[in-house]
Amino acid sequence: MSEKKQMAKELLTVNDIRFHNKVNILTNIVKSSDITRNELALRNQISIMTVKHIVDELLQNGLIEERMCRTAVGRKPMGLNLAECYGNIVCINLTCFGEISYIIYNLKQCVLEQKKIVFGAEHKTYQKNLHDAIVQIRNSLGNLPTKTVGIAVFVPSAYYEEQDILNSDLITELKDLHIKKLFSDAFWLENIQVIHDTYAAAMSEYENMDTNHDSQFYLYCGDGVGGCFIHKGNAVHGDDLVAGEVGKMILWYDKKDRKMETLEERLSVPGIMKQIRENFPDMEFETALEAYERGEYKIMEIFDEALDTIARVLYNLVWVYNPTRIVIDSCYKQYGSMIKKRAEQFFHEFQNSDISIRVQFTEAQYDEYHMMRGCMNLVLKKWIEQAVMSPAD
Repeated sequence: MSEKKQMAKELLTVNDIRFHNKVNILTNIVKSSDITRNELALRNQISIMTVKHIVDELLQNGLIEERMCRTAVGRKPMGLNLAECYGNIVCINLTCFGEISYIIYNLKQCVLEQKKIVFGAEHKTYQKNLHDAIVQIRNSLGNLPTKTVGIAVFVPSAYYEEQDILNSDLITELKDLHIKKLFSDAFWLENIQVIHDTYAAAMSEYENMDTNHDSQFYLYCGDGVGGCFIHKGNAVHGDDLVAGEVGKMILWYDKKDRKMETLEERLSVPGIMKQIRENFPDMEFETALEAYERGEYKIMEIFDEALDTIARVLYNLVWVYNPTRIVIDSCYKQYGSMIKKRAEQFFHEFQNSDISIRVQFTEAQYDEYHMMRGCMNLVLKKWIEQAVMSPAD
């Protein structure tokens, strides 16, 4: 290796270490109150002089402030805090056609505002409704004294970042939108993270699971049907980011008439309701669940077919992924419980097969808002990395 290349390699390594230290120090300051330089040195196992140089730079750039620690006894050291003008993060859920919900967090993960915008009966396109929702969110942010540092946008399908396009048939109008550009232009921000909602929910469940489990398959049944397999902390997306789109599985196909039925059409809430309303035009999903519990034959027949189908699908998926845990989630908790119970019964029938199957079934522990909080951290991490970046880095 030439002397010039060796020096470049060493310089890159020094810059990488400095960038890593700056990220860690700002992260510590964001998450703590009145943290001291000595505490930062201990937490990050670096010298007090290194901490001094980085803290001085963060102070000069207006990212942090220092003041005397309020709770100290005797001689009061100087504590470091994030500058008061920072900040908030918005998490916006675009996964339902009839509504858009959002949560605004401060950087300590406390909820500042949460709202669900339900679209009225008047005929509007999804894009028009989305535009109206953006106006409402901007008005909410305008009433806050802190700067918005990033936005997480939850979408119902695979998102291709380079093209800034979404592959969604659940909300077809989203296919025509460049989501990241839309929100970047609307909020004058670069830090826009577009996140597949199933991945976000699956990671939220995985990060809070028992450490004895190293793999998980997450199944969601709501307006759509999706899944995500995570192994040792890494989600399997596939070459075209569609791995886990189990709702697209074909249950039957009529070659002559070119008709087919997918798992999503049979198992999703709209799919089940389409069958139910052929006999009960005014029935809602919650009422159908109650009718199932009462043992009404027609309702039971529709649900049982769906439940038996997903039990078989999960059994087959276990042979493909071999997860140690399967998490069942739904926008209707009772429906999720029904799927879990039927799958456990089905798997129990095959316990005496030549190759035993060991998998634990659980219901999802975390709701939409916990999922948003988990992804709020992704946005925060990205902002911290951008905030400490300097030309030398």
